[in-house]
Amino acid sequence: MLAGWRRQRPGPAGSAASAWVRCLVVTVVSVLSACSPPAEPADTITLAMWATLPAEANAMDRAIAAFKQATGIQVNKVVITDKYMDVIRSRFAARITPDVMYLDSSDAPFLIQSGVLLPLDAALQDPADFPSQFLDAFRGADHRLYGIPKDYSTLALYVNTDLLAAAGHAISDIPRDEDGLMAFALKLQQRLPRGVGAMLFEADLARHLSAIEAYGQPITDRDGNATLTGVPGVEAYLQAFVDGRRAGALLSPKDDLGADSPGAAFGAGKAVMMIEGPWALASLHQDFPAVKFVTLPAPTVNGKPQTMAFVVGYAIPKYARNPAGGIKFAQYMTGPGAADWSRYAGLLPVRRSVQASVAATQDPLLAAHIAGVPYATVWSRGTSLPSIASNFSNQFLAALNGSITVHQALARAQAAANREIERQR
Repeated sequence: MLAGWRRQRPGPAGSAASAWVRCLVVTVVSVLSACSPPAEPADTITLAMWATLPAEANAMDRAIAAFKQATGIQVNKVVITDKYMDVIRSRFAARITPDVMYLDSSDAPFLIQSGVLLPLDAALQDPADFPSQFLDAFRGADHRLYGIPKDYSTLALYVNTDLLAAAGHAISDIPRDEDGLMAFALKLQQRLPRGVGAMLFEADLARHLSAIEAYGQPITDRDGNATLTGVPGVEAYLQAFVDGRRAGALLSPKDDLGADSPGAAFGAGKAVMMIEGPWALASLHQDFPAVKFVTLPAPTVNGKPQTMAFVVGYAIPKYARNPAGGIKFAQYMTGPGAADWSRYAGLLPVRRSVQASVAATQDPLLAAHIAGVPYATVWSRGTSLPSIASNFSNQFLAALNGSITVHQALARAQAAANREIERQR
């Protein structure tokens, strides 16, 4: 899981993912082959969602009221507060599905492959208004669309300006490329007080996928096998984190500082810089109002602009009791209701036209996140991703701790992931 991510879960991991895919396909096919449940009244739908921040839940209440006024359809909101996809899977298996649901881009391949979602190509309004890679994250092998993207988060560089100035540096001193940033972190560390690191980092693949693929090799081949080895640039990129941590310039929020998230450690003044998502802003403003900071685009890697994008969409279960109502809600929330919802939820809308309409009311610190959309890499790489991500994180942690080399870490992660992927077939 991406530590500190606003999303409650990026999806199942490792062999557990394969187990639920096989189980879901078998169970849903057998259970749903029985007689269909009574249809839900045409004027009522059920929405399954998560809401990590109170603002998102409150904004949804406003949107539901506006949707009812516009359409006459009542929305029964079901907020799943923990283990969202586990709950959703159990409801699919029991044939008690919502009519419309939140779906994360990293989880989409599993549900699409299992055949339990309705295609939504005909429901998509103005496709050109959506970033193409955000739409592609919800397409199946048949090239059909099974989710309509609604909001996203990208990564950006956060800088504590007071700590930076106290070390004798200005924002203009910070390199905009990854190699330069790592070298700057080592130099900066020498001027920092004890207990303060130059930069926070995470070992999760979700933080590094866009950088790794900037060297030209995708992390999966056409058959879904892991391809993590054979790229010297990737090894050098990861080695910089090993060297930086060994020098004390790069700190893991959890392992080195005991913090719950990068944002908490950053807010507490434990580091000058971090690469983080916009979900950190609410906590920084509320819990650490005295901390002065700016945001910058994520550093370029291998001469290419890069950042990660974590995308959430609306999906319609194949056996929803009121699919027509669910589709109307998804269209409304990614169309007429998108601007108002985004404004009150504090989330970034996917549609370009909606973003333009709310820009004047947004936190200026979001600008660096929005700037990354055109080149952002979506956190989604098919059904193999959980196995690859789990093994990458485990082996990269071993390299960071000095027990193996980065070269060994990538080789072991690739081999272990491919063994799991083969067993899943």
